[in-house]
Amino acid sequence: MSTASTQDSVFDLDGKVALVTGGTSGIGRAAAEMLAAHGCRVAINYAANDKRAAEVEDAIEGSKAFKADISDPEVGPRLVADVVQHFGKLDVLVHSAGISKRDDTNPHDFDRVVKVHLHSTHALLPAAADAMDDSGGGSIIVLTSIANNKGSATSYGAAMAGKLCYSLGFARLVAKRNIRVNAVAAGTIFTEMVNPFFKSNAARREHTEKVMPLWDKREGIPEGDQVGKVILFLASDLASHLTGEEIRVNGGQWIAV
Repeated sequence: MSTASTQDSVFDLDGKVALVTGGTSGIGRAAAEMLAAHGCRVAINYAANDKRAAEVEDAIEGSKAFKADISDPEVGPRLVADVVQHFGKLDVLVHSAGISKRDDTNPHDFDRVVKVHLHSTHALLPAAADAMDDSGGGSIIVLTSIANNKGSATSYGAAMAGKLCYSLGFARLVAKRNIRVNAVAAGTIFTEMVNPFFKSNAARREHTEKVMPLWDKREGIPEGDQVGKVILFLASDLASHLTGEEIRVNGGQWIAV
């Protein structure tokens, strides 16, 4: 079980409740672990892998796993309601769930990617904001990607760009309710979703290493905790005056005004 001390934490998340979508692997799991280590009770959403969900639930003290396919727009509000029923409230939403498909010529694959990323955002954020009203406010953190900055001729890039625009627009709508909404755009982070693209393509990995100036700081492997640290900051009151922003976490892989 996670036993990290919350005493003297500058993040002061004691007693807060966070929902992390895609919380059983990659960036989502890293975020769930960090939030829990700093006092949050964490609801971990996952889509299919019951065994992994049970392992993560056991590893993160005070957490509970919620199985739900958030690509269905009717599921998001029910998921939020279930979390509130179990924990009593909701203070933080980390929307990290995501997929990527290589074959964009397949309409089914295109639709699936857009639903998982964009449709879920449209369903989850209003439901989460309504739940946060009962706590006097909260923080919503939406995971996007370097793909929505550089441009990407794929369903993933299109979905991410839409996800970013929706999230920043939503930030404007809920700011007066003391609800902050920020996006975290990750560069190449080695997770279970990304690794297959590099295992079969050494040239791609070599190119990524060359264009990421901070690569060597993690012995060549930027992992989920690099993004998790930023999520932790955004969830905390240290970011109390920050909303409607996109924070790029990419090791210098993409720098633009």
